[in-house]
Amino acid sequence: NLRSPLPITYRIQESSWVGGDFSANLLSLVAKDELQNWSMGGEDGAPKIRITMTKECHHFNRSRNENSNRDNKLSSILHALQELGATYRQELVSAIPPLVLWSCGSNEKDERKEFIVDLCAAPGSKSLQLLDLLHSMNEKGGDANDIPNGLLVVNDSDRHRIITLCQRSRRVPRGPMLAINMDARYFPGIRRKSGYKQKYDKVLADVPCSGDGTSRKNKNVWNEWSIPQAMSLHKLQRKILRRGLELLRPGGLIVYSTCSLNPLENEAVVSSVIDDVGGTDKVKIVPLPPWLTTKFKAMKGLSTWLVPTSKYGKANKEEDVAFDMYECYADVPAKLKSGKITPSMFPVVSDLELKSQLQHCARFVPLKDSIDSGGFFVACLIRLKVGELGEKPKTDKKKSDDETKTDVSEPVKRARVSDDTQIQTVIETDASKAVSPTNELLREGDWICEVCDKLNFGRRDSRTCIGCKKRKPKIDTEEKVKRQPLLKAPCNKNELDPFLDFFGISSSNSTFQNVRIIHRKRERTFVLVSAPVAALSISEQWGAFREAGISLITMPTIPSGEEESENPKHTDITTLFDEAVPLLALHAKKRHINISTISFQKALAQSIFEDLKKETSETERIKTTIDIPLTPLCGNGPWYESHEIATEPGVFIVSCACPLKGDVGRFSFWCRRHTDGSVTTETSSRVLAAMLVVVHTYLEVTPAEGERNNLKWMGVDDTQFFNVD
Repeated sequence: NLRSPLPITYRIQESSWVGGDFSANLLSLVAKDELQNWSMGGEDGAPKIRITMTKECHHFNRSRNENSNRDNKLSSILHALQELGATYRQELVSAIPPLVLWSCGSNEKDERKEFIVDLCAAPGSKSLQLLDLLHSMNEKGGDANDIPNGLLVVNDSDRHRIITLCQRSRRVPRGPMLAINMDARYFPGIRRKSGYKQKYDKVLADVPCSGDGTSRKNKNVWNEWSIPQAMSLHKLQRKILRRGLELLRPGGLIVYSTCSLNPLENEAVVSSVIDDVGGTDKVKIVPLPPWLTTKFKAMKGLSTWLVPTSKYGKANKEEDVAFDMYECYADVPAKLKSGKITPSMFPVVSDLELKSQLQHCARFVPLKDSIDSGGFFVACLIRLKVGELGEKPKTDKKKSDDETKTDVSEPVKRARVSDDTQIQTVIETDASKAVSPTNELLREGDWICEVCDKLNFGRRDSRTCIGCKKRKPKIDTEEKVKRQPLLKAPCNKNELDPFLDFFGISSSNSTFQNVRIIHRKRERTFVLVSAPVAALSISEQWGAFREAGISLITMPTIPSGEEESENPKHTDITTLFDEAVPLLALHAKKRHINISTISFQKALAQSIFEDLKKETSETERIKTTIDIPLTPLCGNGPWYESHEIATEPGVFIVSCACPLKGDVGRFSFWCRRHTDGSVTTETSSRVLAAMLVVVHTYLEVTPAEGERNNLKWMGVDDTQFFNVD
C-alpha cells in the first residue's frame, strides 16, 4: 500500500572511474542474496541501465551496536561506492525520464553529437544518469571514460543546490558538463563562438511539483499536501515547459516529468502549453516505449478531469457545504477567476487530436503490483516545425493564465516573445507617460530606441531594439569594455605542453585536445571539456556560470611580459584536483607508480590514520565511512619506503588495479614528495576512506591465489611499479 516504505535502490554508474562491471560484480559477491540485481531498457535500441535494490523494503542499519555484521558490511560498501561515483542512490521511477528522453526519437546517437539541457537539475540523480548515457555514445572498443562528443547543460535556480550537484558530479568523468545557476523560466540562449544560438536535441524538464506521489518516502505529504499548493505551481510549470520547447531544435525532444499524480500539474500543463504554441502542428506528444509502459503497468494519460477550488473539501462557514469541482472554465464563478482558477487548468476541448494524444502520457502509480517505487508522471514531446512557436491570441482584456497578477500602474511586464531570446521584455507605456532618458526605470546599460522610443534593458545583452529591431547605437570605444571569454584556449604550446610533459603525456593525445584555461588573479585552472563545450561563447563576467568540465590542475598566473617556462619546476603545480587523478592515471607515463593491491591498502590505511589525528570537518564523516580496524593494515614503516619514488620533489600519482571476473577496478590517489624526502597524501580523506573500504572488501572476497594472479596480470611484484620519473 501507499504507506509501505520504499526499497533502497542504487543505479550503477557505468562510466565511473572505478568501473561499472567491477562495481556490479563486487556487490554480487558481497550481498549474495541480500540485493536484487536487474536492468531496465536494452530493447528497441534503448540504452540499458543496471539497478540494484534491496529486497522486501529492507533498510540498512549502520549502527556499530547492532549484531548484523552483514548489513553493516553491505551498507559500508554501498556507501563507499557512491562516494567514489560508482553507484548512485536513485529512486526507480527517477531513472525513467532520462531513459525515455534517450530512447524516444532518433537512434543515430553514435553518428552525431547530442546537445542536452536539464532545466531543473538538482540534486543531480537524473543529470548524472544523462552524463552516463552520453558516455555510452563512445565507439565500441573504446574506453568508456573517454570524453564524449556531446554537451550537457545542467541548471537549477537554487545556488546551494547547484553547488551540491557540482560536488557530486566531480566523482565521475564530466567533460561534457556545463553547470549554471538560472531561473528555468528565463533559461539563457547561449551562443556558440560562430555566433549562432545553441539549440538542443533533448531537454529534460523535471519541474518543481507538490510531490503527492512521494508519500511512500515522505510521510509528511499526508499532512502537508494541499490543493492550493498544487494549483499555485501550475503557472510556474507551464512557463518552464514553454521555455524548454523554445530551446529545442526542430525534431528535438523534451521530457516533462513530475513526482505528482494530479492532472493540474501534469496533463493540464502539457495540453495547455501545446495549445498555446500552435497545437499539434507545432508540437506533438510522442508515445513512450511499449516495453516501459507494459513492464511497470503505467496508466495512460487523462483526457478529461475536473478542477477543484482551492478550498475543495472544506466546509463553507456561510453555507456549511463543501465547495464544488468544475468541468469547464465557463462554470467557474466570477470571483474565482481572478487568478485562482485559470483556463489552462481545464481540458482543451477544441483540439480533438491533442485530446487523443494525451493518452501517450504515462502515470506510474506507487503500488507494488505495478512499480515498487514512488509515483511519477512522464510525457515526451517533440517539436515539429522550424520557426518561432506561436502565441495563443487573447480574446479579452483579462490577463492570460500564464501572466502573474501585478499592479496595473507598473509599466514593465515580462513576456516570452520568441524562442531565440534570452529574456525578452515588453514595455507598455501610456501616451502621457513617455519614457525618457531621465526616467527612474533606466539603469546602467539600459537604452532607449531612437525610432520607437522603446526602453531596452541592458541585461538582455541584445544589439537590436525589442520593438522595431533597430540596431543599438554604438557607444564610445574608449568607454566600451570588451568582454573576455571564460574558457580560453592555451595561447601557445609553452602554456599547455609543460603540464602534459610533466606527466609524460604526448601533446598529440586526443583526450587532451580540448583543455581550456580559466584565468584568475593569481592562478590558472586547467579544465578538460568536450568539443561542444569548448565551442560555446561564455563570458568571464557571466554570473550564472558555476563549473565546466573536469578540473585538472591550478598553476600560478604568468606575470605580464614573461613567457611560460618550457621546463616547469615542481612548485608550478599548485593543486592537482582529485577528479583529475583517475584520468591522468590512465595516460601518465611519468610521475605515476602502479603498486599491488596490498601495498595500496597499506598506503590508504596509513594516510587515513594520520588524517584522523587532525580535527577537521571530514573526521566524523570518515569514521562513519570506515568500519575497519586501521592499525593491523598500517604495517611497519612508511608505505613509500619499499618503493622507488621519484627523487625530484613534487606531485605524483599512485594507482592499483583490481581484476575481478574479467573486469578491472581502477583506484588512484595523488601525493606530494617534499625536499626532505617525506611524502604526504593530498587526496581528500573522504575519497581515501571510500577507496579503503572497497579495496579491503575486494581483498576479503578475493582468495589469496586470486591476489597472486592479480600481480601476475599486472606484470609487477609487490615492490615494482611503472614509469617512475
